[in-house]
Amino acid sequence: MKKKRRIAIVGAGLSGSVLAARLRNSFDVTVIEQGRRKRPLFHEIACSDGGINSSINRGAGLGGTTNYWHNALIELAPDELRGAGIEPSRFADYYRQAWSLFLSDADLATCNRIRDANAASLPAGRAAHMVVPQARANVWEHAHRWFPGDPITVVYGHAERLVQDGANGPTHLLVRTKSASTRIEADRFIFSAGGLATPVLLASSLGIEEKLCGGYHDHPMAYVAKLRLRPSSVLRDVSCQDTSAGSVRTGFVYESGGLKSVFYLRPALTLGVASITGEARYVLSDLRNDPFSPRKILQLLTNVEALREAVLFKTRAGFRGDYYSVLMLGEQHAISARGVHVSPGRTPALNWEVTPEERSAHARGLAQFLDEMAPQIADSNCIPADRWEYRTAAHHSGGARDFLASSAAEGLEFFAVRGLPDTSVCDASLLQRGGVANSGLTLVALCLRLADALEQEPE
Repeated sequence: MKKKRRIAIVGAGLSGSVLAARLRNSFDVTVIEQGRRKRPLFHEIACSDGGINSSINRGAGLGGTTNYWHNALIELAPDELRGAGIEPSRFADYYRQAWSLFLSDADLATCNRIRDANAASLPAGRAAHMVVPQARANVWEHAHRWFPGDPITVVYGHAERLVQDGANGPTHLLVRTKSASTRIEADRFIFSAGGLATPVLLASSLGIEEKLCGGYHDHPMAYVAKLRLRPSSVLRDVSCQDTSAGSVRTGFVYESGGLKSVFYLRPALTLGVASITGEARYVLSDLRNDPFSPRKILQLLTNVEALREAVLFKTRAGFRGDYYSVLMLGEQHAISARGVHVSPGRTPALNWEVTPEERSAHARGLAQFLDEMAPQIADSNCIPADRWEYRTAAHHSGGARDFLASSAAEGLEFFAVRGLPDTSVCDASLLQRGGVANSGLTLVALCLRLADALEQEPE
């Protein structure tokens, strides 16, 4: 039997899980995963802003953050794909394959019928279509059911750097385990450690001790208003509709200053904004990470309205009511001054900020939304834009930009790392454009595209 080429994949989150399962029958696959525990890694990156250390940003264990939340499914628009260096016409089949991992053809057709009906009832170009599967799936387990086959070797430890033995010598990955350091040798390496960890690993592998890995962007999110809808408002009908397989949610997209803002409605009890300000606005998500935190439990007990509205949203019982909170997820430019900073002897630090220009663009987006939808809205209570409490959406993207061979390339070259032969990146750090929300479906499609390119590569 012909010996299979060896591939080492760093990270067993969304991208690493899909890649490992998809490639298992064509390659000898080894996955390096941070740990067995199912708890986010709160202390592995520093950030003074944006709630990064208290929300679901990173997870350890096979499946990564999919242990904690649903993988909301949304496609990037054609202009967003082009901004990321991806030709939409050649990517459509990979999107189709990615959808099929989560929904049957019949279920997808149902969701698409709802999408088309919702889009037809709104002004042209305003509908952002997102599907949240009814059942949360650990993607490691889910991908293995979808792509069964040969065994995959899992090594638990911290990937420190790639090492090349001489100018033309073999390359190995240095991994620190609980007991010792070990070498993982392979013919190819794929970094899928996530939007925060991959840039750090790339800098270390290239021998760069001090660097701001620029190009980082996320979807800054903030609760911005409360609304009372008119009895005949179409917004109530399109915001959330359930099928047997998924919850179809429609956001409302506006663009200003070259940036998109999307507004999602969530059920509320009144027009009062106390439930959407302060830390309690996300406390249920935070408690999923840290259920025994006295501080977070106290936050819930002192803001009962926030708790009741969270339950309305989680159960979807309130989507036919009159009152709604408005959650904004914005787009950011991939700028060189924003990113993960690595420095010798220090914890990597994320420079995450919403620039004044981005803040102004999203404030104008809300004004456009309220003006265009005024016939649907009976009353509103808006939080002043200078008091919006921005937080990361944990869609950490773009931080590998400085290391990529070419973001406009095709095939393997699209994923290639400059200066590291036979090394690819396939996670959100690769994405140069974020669109309006949720990169998960796009990442699955990119994994399938990379797998095809690897299988077609001459030996």
